[in-house]
Amino acid sequence: MVQRSKRSLSSGKVEDMQREVKAFQSKVRGWAAEVPIGSAVYLGLDPLNSSLDLMARILNGERDGKGFERRYGEGGIE
Repeated sequence: MVQRSKRSLSSGKVEDMQREVKAFQSKVRGWAAEVPIGSAVYLGLDPLNSSLDLMARILNGERDGKGFERRYGEGGIE
């Protein structure tokens, strides 16, 4: 069994993931455009959209070979 830390993503897999994340984010944004701002559904879609933005940035870093770096102010739980 291969250890997870020894695995890597192929460039083809990263591109597949990017395509799917972008398509799903487009769908999420479409849903958000259809519901009232401030509704419970909209409030649920907002962090989902933010998570997809983050995933796109992570995948871009993987594709470019730079890895992922947080932007200033994105300290997380530290």
